[in-house]
Amino acid sequence: MRGNNDLRDQRKSQYLATKSEYAATIKRERNASWKEFCNMASATNAWAEIYRLAAGKRKQAAQITTLRKPDETLTTNLHETLTHMIRYFTTEDI
Repeated sequence: MRGNNDLRDQRKSQYLATKSEYAATIKRERNASWKEFCNMASATNAWAEIYRLAAGKRKQAAQITTLRKPDETLTTNLHETLTHMIRYFTTEDI
């Protein structure tokens, strides 16, 4: 078997042909998958939110500036709201 160059050349040719076929299949499937993604994304417009954000056309969410305190009064500004949240959500050191 060591000296059989014809068999080696035959196997090398078979390997190269199979490798080429495999690479072509991968390329074809990658392109098909990308086209499927693009068709699906255009139907749902997956990038719309990113474009709106980049263009500054996204509406800002309302900011919470007041909270009801345990005594039923409301906080009057952002600083008081944050202070109340820190007191409410954190524990005191013992």
